Amino acid sequence: MVSCCCMKTKNAPPPVPQIPEAPQSSSPTPQIVTMDEMTLMGMEKDFTSETMMEIPNLWMEFIKVSDQIPNKANDMETWGVSYDMNYATQPFTFTYFVGFEVTNIKTIPEGMIGHVAPASKYAKFTHYGSLDNLSETYTYIYNVWFPQSGYDMGMGNELELYNKKFNPEGEDSEIFIFIPLQ
Repeated sequence: MVSCCCMKTKNAPPPVPQIPEAPQSSSPTPQIVTMDEMTLMGMEKDFTSETMMEIPNLWMEFIKVSDQIPNKANDMETWGVSYDMNYATQPFTFTYFVGFEVTNIKTIPEGMIGHVAPASKYAKFTHYGSLDNLSETYTYIYNVWFPQSGYDMGMGNELELYNKKFNPEGEDSEIFIFIPLQ
């Protein structure tokens, strides 16, 4: 008896790995982009995997004082930046920054800081819809797309861009997520 699943055809190309379907909240395949160094001004706070649900509170605090930021490069684009990630601890820790890109940081308002996001190559994903399912997008990126992508994760800043397509109360909202690549 011959089993069909064991037969191989000579010179047949290897099967192409299929990336499982992305959730409706995420673009299935990212754009690979290179971004220059970016100077930002805003606020930061340290979080853990257990306290990260408090990130919206940092955004609310920032929004109250964001009009004090001078030299904005684009006042229609705000950035969320994760860095100093330490996955070796449980719960894991990281710093989250919210702010605007600025042309210089000569004058920093009280309670704010300057942050420089280094130039890097990124996988740029789009998150669609509510912030309630943002974790689905990140789960897809790190647990599904990355292991099958052929890319190595970079150690730089993870960026989120909130521009005119972002609507915190709308299902038609879009956020752009930039994951650093090596």
